[in-house]
Amino acid sequence: MTESFFPEVTPRPFDEDDYLPTFEVPTWLGPPWHQQPGVVHETRELGRSDSTVILLDGFRCFDEGFLLRIIVRINDRGRQARHRTFAYLERAHGRGYLDERFAPNGLRWGIQYSTGQKATTQDESPYPPDGDLESAVVQGPVIGGNGRPEVHMDSWTRDFWVWPVPPEGLLRIAVEWNERGINETVTTLDAGPIRAAALRSRPLWPES
Repeated sequence: MTESFFPEVTPRPFDEDDYLPTFEVPTWLGPPWHQQPGVVHETRELGRSDSTVILLDGFRCFDEGFLLRIIVRINDRGRQARHRTFAYLERAHGRGYLDERFAPNGLRWGIQYSTGQKATTQDESPYPPDGDLESAVVQGPVIGGNGRPEVHMDSWTRDFWVWPVPPEGLLRIAVEWNERGINETVTTLDAGPIRAAALRSRPLWPES
């Protein structure tokens, strides 16, 4: 019998009564981990200059809010120039809840509901200073980064959580990035497909 590549494992005792409670976060803070979202395959160009394109790449909608994906594509030829741009986005794509190192001419964007309610990446954080999420009173809408950004070749990608689900009517998304030559640009979408997709979200597991 040949010797095994792996060493023997000594069984370790465990507590059969061990219990891990359901992980929940306030709805304004992020998407529910135990839901399957409804998806809206919507791709739009949100802003453009000679060097940069900002894209919207779809929505994943839950019963309390939605994730939208922002993609930034750049055509800088120098490796160091690309590195500097993406490094800036990594640490300062917004302010408040997202980051506190925003440059006055950096990328900023926001959304506005048909009611006139608005949220931007420069809003102050709704996160309570004492960390008591349960007692925090938050007025929407709220934009928050979800997970880490992804960088590949000429693109920077990140998902953002937007809470709550928008009311009926138009949803406006505005972007501006003066340093990259993108003036304030507003794109208008129908909130209907987002609302319909939110109704299609389903729990991954039945209630126990």
